[in-house]
Amino acid sequence: MSPYGTIARPASDKSLSSYLPRHATLRSSDNATLFHITTAESISPEDSKFTLSCRAHPALVEAMRKVFNDEVLRGDTYPHETVVDMQGFESYFFGGDAFVLLRGDHTSAELVPTTRTSIEEWDHDLLGFFYIKPNFPGRCSHICNGGFMVNPVHRGLGIGSILGKAFLKIVPVIGYRASMFNLVFESNVASVKLWRRLGFKEIGRVPRAGRLRGQGANPGQEPNEGYIDAIQFYWDFESMPVPEEY
Repeated sequence: MSPYGTIARPASDKSLSSYLPRHATLRSSDNATLFHITTAESISPEDSKFTLSCRAHPALVEAMRKVFNDEVLRGDTYPHETVVDMQGFESYFFGGDAFVLLRGDHTSAELVPTTRTSIEEWDHDLLGFFYIKPNFPGRCSHICNGGFMVNPVHRGLGIGSILGKAFLKIVPVIGYRASMFNLVFESNVASVKLWRRLGFKEIGRVPRAGRLRGQGANPGQEPNEGYIDAIQFYWDFESMPVPEEY
């Protein structure tokens, strides 16, 4: 879902099967694998190698929701003020295409265990995740937006960079011509550094865009909220080739 309702992604004649599963190496030297993940009731045989089913992995989705809600409670990176239930999480995060990075060198989504029944069982292997969905409706729906989450228990392993590079590779495959991040709060130093390092263009600034925790004039007091500018980052896939090494 978006402020404009449900928007279909652009048509594409390319397949994610050429790009997923996508493998990466963490700074710890552990292997990691990126999969597509969907709430669809059924998955076609041709997609089953690279696509996980939310219905077959409910504990994984619950672990993803917990990571998201914990970030919302921190109140300093996402605009949400309240935690979301499962319906709200699925509507928000799976409203377009979603992708999840798991620890391990998995050759197929079909081989990812479906027997885990608790968040705790997934916490060790859930590294991060992101969504891709239209940023605008209709004649502007060729521009996508992305939302990223790194499991805080695995920070410092280069996961943000892995997710960002995968995003840049996948976006044009599924039909988008450009990407725009609307609200990257300047206080989110790690995120700002990442998008600059990967080569995104800074196209604008929204003054006092976010009322964030920890940004007020009274350190140590809760919620100590203050207003922070947001930077807007952009990638035009027609004029900005994605580096081959990504």
